[in-house]
This record gives sequence, structure tokens and C-alpha cells, in this order.
Amino acid sequence: MTFRLASTAALAACAMLAMPSSALAAESPHKGPAGISLPGNFRLNGRFDVAYERNSFKGDPTDGQDAIANYHHFLFLTRDSGSDPFFLRAELVDLSFYEFGFTFDGGLENPWRGNFRAGKIMVPFGPEPLFHKNYGGRAAFDNEILPTFFSTLGIAGNFTTTVGPLRVNTDLYAIQGYGVKDETAVLDIKTGLSRSDNPEIGVGARVGLGLGPISVWYSALINEVGFGRTLWMQALDVSIWRIPGIPVIEDMVLGFGGLRADISGAGSGIDHYHFADYLYLRYYPNDWLYFQYRTGMKSYNNRRGTFVDDVHLDAADNSTHNFGVVARWGGMTAGLYYYLNFEKADEVDNDLLRFLVTYEF
Repeated sequence: MTFRLASTAALAACAMLAMPSSALAAESPHKGPAGISLPGNFRLNGRFDVAYERNSFKGDPTDGQDAIANYHHFLFLTRDSGSDPFFLRAELVDLSFYEFGFTFDGGLENPWRGNFRAGKIMVPFGPEPLFHKNYGGRAAFDNEILPTFFSTLGIAGNFTTTVGPLRVNTDLYAIQGYGVKDETAVLDIKTGLSRSDNPEIGVGARVGLGLGPISVWYSALINEVGFGRTLWMQALDVSIWRIPGIPVIEDMVLGFGGLRADISGAGSGIDHYHFADYLYLRYYPNDWLYFQYRTGMKSYNNRRGTFVDDVHLDAADNSTHNFGVVARWGGMTAGLYYYLNFEKADEVDNDLLRFLVTYEF
């Protein structure tokens, strides 16, 4: 067995810090910016974005309100050298995550590699790195399901290999997980991570299988959240990336999946679950432009049923349909998006028109 550092060539500045599991995904038509090389095999990447929005309307953007919103800025530092196995990945502005570790592989005759990492790790749950989750039909900072950066203190190991044409990826991890403040509280899986001075431990696994342009992910996390209660969270995700050789289909990307989080142990009437799903479809007329439709629903604090509890519906149970056109050239990305948002009860005027500009290096 030989030791070396796996490549972190990235699709974008954010994805440069993706866990090695990102290697399972089919290749994007666009390479991300290379960043700035620093002494000692360090590299600096950044992402900056700002949006103009019309919001607080229902169906007619002229009835909405103007806002300059969603200004975000990140700096990512990586150390990635072929001369030794040790790596470092961190977000520097507010330390959204920081992880260090080492990689190893089986040498030229054994097509496998792995790593071990520790720190405030990016939790390997779902198909994508960083904050690009789609559960509920909303991604990045709009998502209402998981933390924007699903990162917390913990340790993780990753193993990837190939079996004939099949790509296999496995993650195992233990983290500072979720906690509840009392025996009847509803667990919020977006903001409900336990305190560091009284941590609850969660353990999880993720398995990914890839065949050509098709990738399938299964994620699971089990977490004793306190007061004899347990979180059992699962997700299944499928992506199909531009199947070559078929007209029109070779220019399209399809992704879909769902998440369910069950919180049990308190008894009937208090046990509950959250559910969210999504579907998105992209069409690339060329490599620098795509059109996207994404939809999904979220159902929160269900006490009965399988996906939606019709008895306890409120504004937290919602769905979205959003349409976007996105152009990317080098490190610049510009996108125009229209969101139609629907609540299952207590409808809110919260449709959204957004023009987003992003720069990455």
C-alpha cells in the first residue's frame, strides 16, 4: 500500500473543497477556476455573490418589493500536495468548516483510495458538497431542511474503488450531532445541532454507486438526541448527467431524491418526522449556458402518515417551482430565477424573482 494525496481538481471554487466522494459524480462541462497558488502547497479560492430581488408577491413581480440581498463571501484554503498524504481544507471568513487528515491508496495494482479526516467536517450526507442541497426544492441559502453548511465537529473516513465499470464510494463518520432541549420539543434539523458543552453523538454512513453518467447515493444518520429520543435520518438521491450519444438527452441533466427524518422515543402524539423531496432538470444548449427547472416539497413536524400529515398542515409545509437560466464564463456566473412558492395552509405572499451574479477564483 502506498500513500499519496488525492487530486482536488474542482468544478468550481466551492467544489474544490468537496470530499473525495465528489469523484463519483459525472464530470461537469465546465472546469472551475484554479485559484491562487501559495507557498507550501497551499491554494486559495474564493466565492462572492450578490443578488437583486423582487420578493413578497404572489404571481406578479410588479406587486413585490425591491431588495439587494444574499450578499455572500467565502475564502477557501486547501493544502494539496502529491509529495505527502496530509491535507487541509478550510473556509476562512467565519470558519464554516475546517478539516485536516491524510489520504492513502492501494498503489498502481489496486484501484482504490481512501482518507481519514477530522475537525469541523463537512458531513457526508446527500449527493453534493458544501451548501448545494436540493431537499424541499430549494438549494444553497434558500434551503429550509439542512444547515446551509452541514458541518460539525467530528471524524470521518472515505473509501472509493471501482468494480468493473461500477464506481463505489463509502463514507463512515461520527459527529457532534443533534439535540433537543426537552422531551416534547420538535427537532429542527436545520439549526438543532447540540451544544459543544453537552454534545449528542451521531454516527452515519453514505454509500454511492456510479455507472457512466448515473450516480445513486444512500445516506443515513442515527443520533440519540436526548431524553430517550432518537433521530433516524435517511436520504436517497439519483443524478443522471448528460448521457452521451443520444440527441437532446446528451445535453440534459436530471436529478431527484428525498429525505426523511424520524424522531422517536417520546411516544404517540409526540414522535414526529420531517420529509422533503426534489426534482430538477437542466438543459445545456452549450457548455456555458443552461436552463433549469427545479421543484420539491417540504413537510415539517408530521405526527401521522408516510409523507404528509394532512391533519397538522401549516405554512411550514410547502412546495416550490422555480425556473432559471444561468450563464457561466470563466469565474463569472449570472443567473435569472423565478420562484413560485406555495404553502399547504396559511398561504404567504413569498414568490421571488432573483438576478444573481457570482464570481469565483
